[in-house]
Amino acid sequence: MGKKRRAEPPILQWLEEEFARVRDRTLPPFPYDAKTNAIALPYEIESELRHLALTGQKEAVKRVTKLTGAGLRVSKDYVDGLAGD
Repeated sequence: MGKKRRAEPPILQWLEEEFARVRDRTLPPFPYDAKTNAIALPYEIESELRHLALTGQKEAVKRVTKLTGAGLRVSKDYVDGLAGD
C-alpha cells in the first residue's frame, strides 16, 4: 500500500490563485511589438545578450523572453539575429 497523500491547506490554493492573477498582469520591462514582432532593447542589454548568444543560446533566448514577454520563436529569431551581427 502506498502512502495516502495529504490534502493541501486551503491557504496554499488561495496563494497559488492570487499569484496567477498577479503574474498575468505584470508587464515585462521592455514589451515587444506583437503586431510586427519587433524587439527593441537598450544597447547594454543587447551587448550582454550577444555575448550570451555566443556562449549559451538557450540562456539568451530565456532572457529575451523574460525581458520582453515575446514567445520563444520571436525571441529565438532575435537572438539568432544578434549572433549573426
